[in-house]
This record gives sequence, C-alpha cells and structure tokens, in this order.
Amino acid sequence: MTSNRQAIVMLLAALSGLSACSHAPPRDDEMERWFGHPATELVKVWGPPKSIVKLEERRLEYRYPRPDVDPSCIHFWLMNRQGYIIAHREEGRCNP
Repeated sequence: MTSNRQAIVMLLAALSGLSACSHAPPRDDEMERWFGHPATELVKVWGPPKSIVKLEERRLEYRYPRPDVDPSCIHFWLMNRQGYIIAHREEGRCNP
C-alpha cells in the first residue's frame, strides 16, 4: 500500500510541475524579429503608438493598445537610447 501512495504522490508532483510550465507565455517569433530594428520601422508598420513613456537611461516605451485583438490587449515596445527595439511585452489577452 505504501508503494501505491508513493507512486500517486510522485504522479501528482509530476503533473503539477507540468501544469506550471504550461502557464509560461509562448515565444512569439514575429515579435522577436523586431529586436534590433529602429523604432521608425515599427511605426511604419504598426502606426504611431498610443503613447510614449520616457524611462530611466533615456529609454522609451511605445504603447500600442490592440482592441482589434481584445480590449485588454496592450503591446509594449522598449527602445534603447539610440532608438532601437530591445524588448517587447504584452498585457491582457493578446493571443487568440
């Protein structure tokens, strides 16, 4: 009986570990292709951002609400001081 309990505990631990991994955001190759490109190229394709926030070290964050995807979806693009894309993140339900 003890070995059955151990097997069940191990199975539950493995399943909980797998479910924790399933919550990681998917890597989006389309977004990653933008890294290293100038902000001017992003604006040509995405249009002007809804807002630009000045951050420390003269970096800028371009904010793009995406109500066409979902009312809660916002894309954030981080530019370095030279005006090149160095990071991207999303908030809300941005994946269909």
